[in-house]
Amino acid sequence: MKKRFIILTLLIISISACFAQRIGGGLLIGPAFSTMKLSDVDTTRFRTDFCGGIRIALIPEHSIFGAEIDVIYSRQGMKTKSGINEDKNRFFYAEKSSYINVPLLLNVYMRKWNEEDESESKMARLRIGPYIGYCFGGNEVMSVKTKRDTKQYLTPWERDAYNRLDYGFTAAISYWFIEIRYSMGLNNVFKGDGVSTNHVISVTWSDVW
Repeated sequence: MKKRFIILTLLIISISACFAQRIGGGLLIGPAFSTMKLSDVDTTRFRTDFCGGIRIALIPEHSIFGAEIDVIYSRQGMKTKSGINEDKNRFFYAEKSSYINVPLLLNVYMRKWNEEDESESKMARLRIGPYIGYCFGGNEVMSVKTKRDTKQYLTPWERDAYNRLDYGFTAAISYWFIEIRYSMGLNNVFKGDGVSTNHVISVTWSDVW
């Protein structure tokens, strides 16, 4: 899998070098819906947070291929299905984490980018490529809902319990200023045995000028 990761990265760089002719930039921001695949948890659910960052794009002229590199701050994690404890209060667990993710994406436009185009907003486009991420840490959160209020108990992740580095693949489809993006992590979030990988869906306002 690591070899495929490297090969795809080199392929994106090669294609973009052949066709891209100018540089553009832009912003992206929006909600992020994240979960984790955990081998010791039967079902995990998506939790809602946000992501935001910048894009630097290599824009083609007279071609449908371009490329971009993003720098995205992403709030991630997961939550579990709620249950009932011995005091008959409803509770659920969640994992909350913070990442800086840097995807390198091949952009495939549904038509050629012309010199008259000021932005890509009128072109449908696909994006695909690898990403690498850095985790700033996280918390395990237990929420308990009583008749009066909801209490949260935070347990910070121990430094030696999780991997700082994450990597995986990203795919997206965009039209106008809206982009739907899915990122699948390949490296385990937590150290030790078992699977603990990130899965994130984001819906962002996104454009390149």
